[in-house]
Amino acid sequence: MDPTSMDITERIDFFSKLLHCDEKIILSTYNVSGSLVKTNAQNMFYDTMLRYSKRLDDAIIFGESSNSPVIITVELGIMWSIAFEYDEYQQLQTLHVMGPILSSFPSEDTLKTILKRPHIRQKWKEKLVSYIKDIPIVPVTNFFHYTLMLHYCVNNEYLNPSAISFLDYQTQKTATSSSSIIDYENYWILENQMADFIRNGDIYYKGKTLSASSILTKLQPIADNDFTTAKQLATAFCGLCIRAAIEGGVSPDTAYTKGNAYLINMASTSSIANVISICEHVFEDFLHQVHSRKNNPRYSKEISICIDYIEIHSDEELSIHFLAQKSGYSPYYLSKKFKEEVGISINSYIKKIRIKRASYLLLATDMDIQDISDFLHFGNRNFFSKVFKEETGMSPANFRKKGS
Repeated sequence: MDPTSMDITERIDFFSKLLHCDEKIILSTYNVSGSLVKTNAQNMFYDTMLRYSKRLDDAIIFGESSNSPVIITVELGIMWSIAFEYDEYQQLQTLHVMGPILSSFPSEDTLKTILKRPHIRQKWKEKLVSYIKDIPIVPVTNFFHYTLMLHYCVNNEYLNPSAISFLDYQTQKTATSSSSIIDYENYWILENQMADFIRNGDIYYKGKTLSASSILTKLQPIADNDFTTAKQLATAFCGLCIRAAIEGGVSPDTAYTKGNAYLINMASTSSIANVISICEHVFEDFLHQVHSRKNNPRYSKEISICIDYIEIHSDEELSIHFLAQKSGYSPYYLSKKFKEEVGISINSYIKKIRIKRASYLLLATDMDIQDISDFLHFGNRNFFSKVFKEETGMSPANFRKKGS
């Protein structure tokens, strides 16, 4: 089947079939009056949710003046994306809507808060939770790509992710407040500038722009308590860093494995401050990974394999015998080659990487110091504190306090 020979309806149907191979996302069509023309939804609750939020009305107004695809959000971080179809006179004719989706499932506390609202009837509360739980969980970066694909099906036009516009649910709510609204265009420029630093392994970037922490505080969205939007932006940023690292020479296996560990921490964190901290660690980690690859060509393939494995699996039991099997060397020869190329022993390198990982966990999570010690196989808290202080110059408790 050749997509270029199809009309818009056929392309949308084809896209729907492709999409359902991977994600069970609803596709719907609305006319310019906001009436539902077609949908593959089994449940009309989501159409009601979209209408009740008034975001469909906002999208129609947006589409009358702009032909870029738009992502709209409502409470709980629920998202839809819309591609606009125009007639021969460039008048808005049809809205092709994809969603709803969630990038992560809302916490039980968040659901309880919603259900306490007096206008929700008791008999509806159980159904409401059930409907929310049925919304597919889709990574934000994937949803961006699907949005661009939907726009292509409708308009036969390739776009970059920067072309996507956003109508956030908080925008009208806070328009008259003193809180600043995100300048998405400026943020996109800064975000891509940071990706370029990673691609080039430019550890001296601070002389050319703001520090990473200064830039990443721009993740603080619209209102200080808009945690869902912060996580959405941060998840997209992590994906960008992973791709930039691969383009800079880090192996896809290493980049995605490390990136996934950060995203798991992102999913479990509970504050915007922690979200920004995780993003800063992602940026610095991948930046130095690329810098190391570009400036240490003396590392042989076998030693690079060994280093990558240690960095990815620092929370696992690691032995020279096991690493020798991974690299294809004998334990004795691996130890000798590692010391020659890296300058320190394998055990010393493992210790440095674990201290680096511990530093991240102290700043970006609420894990107890003893739990971090156990997680990274230091044996006991006293030994962990001793090694940590030797490496960083301060105790784990003081390091966490200073970084908070």
